[in-house]
Amino acid sequence: MKKLISVLLVVVLTMAMVLSVSAADPKVTKDEETGITSLQLLSCDEKPGGSNGYEVDTENAQEGTGCLSFVAAKGAVHIMLPDDTIDGTGYDTLEFDLYVSDVALFDLFGGQGMNSGFEITSSGNCDNQEISWKLAEIKEHHQGEELVVGWNHIILPLNTAVEREAGGNDPSINGPFDISKINYLRFFMVNEPEDHDITVKLDNICLTDRIAAREAAEKEAAAKKTADKFIEDVEELPEITADNYESLKTKLASLRSRYNKMKEDSKKYISEDIVSKLEQAEAAYEAFVANPPSEDEGQEEPKSGCGATIALGGIAMLALAGAVVLRKKED
Repeated sequence: MKKLISVLLVVVLTMAMVLSVSAADPKVTKDEETGITSLQLLSCDEKPGGSNGYEVDTENAQEGTGCLSFVAAKGAVHIMLPDDTIDGTGYDTLEFDLYVSDVALFDLFGGQGMNSGFEITSSGNCDNQEISWKLAEIKEHHQGEELVVGWNHIILPLNTAVEREAGGNDPSINGPFDISKINYLRFFMVNEPEDHDITVKLDNICLTDRIAAREAAEKEAAAKKTADKFIEDVEELPEITADNYESLKTKLASLRSRYNKMKEDSKKYISEDIVSKLEQAEAAYEAFVANPPSEDEGQEEPKSGCGATIALGGIAMLALAGAVVLRKKED
């Protein structure tokens, strides 16, 4: 009995550990239509860790149950700490939903220094091991539609960010941003002499593989186009004849060469029936060359000259003999 209890206890503890690990894992989703995978850095459903002046808006969430809201001000430095260090390896784009009550926000806070924007670091604090975008750079590098009053879905390729290795709050920390150890986010506004009555909301801050997914989709489309052209050309192969067998030889050789050189991502679109049809056409050509039909095969030799004259004479003589027999019977 004690042994059974011990076994059950181990099972329960193991399940608890698995559930706790799963709960800490960041949310990963994939859009089946676009093929884009999204890794959520912050849901914005509740106030994140760190010092901040955010309020949680539960009525205007774009994803989940809430979004973070604040009013733009000259010292609005809002730290957003993920629950745990996040590995963003393989992702190439930062995306989030951003609400602004005035698009002039992107032209404000243009003072000296880093002024205002969005940053991600792997150092646990600001300005070390960092990538960032100023507000003006968010406007410049945004890959979505034109920014408007209201909600905007911001799309920022990571390769458009400014990198900063050192010089921040902790001089002992330096080195490049490590995307496998994301542990600090910040929306900051500094060096502006006055406040502005502009409402800002943030929701669903994610990393995505948008660029890689687009490149993969383009590659897949090109592969299918190659396969479709090959299929079309095979299906249009004519029956072999004495008039076309020489040109057909060139077509067959070209098709075989194209298929042999074709990459597997294109071959997967070509059915066995199409390959079989090409093989049958090649076999028919080889059989034709090995045993070509004679020039007069299936044709009757024309009657002409003396032969034709003799034949006609014979027919006339038979007709005359028949007439003689018929007259004798009448007599």
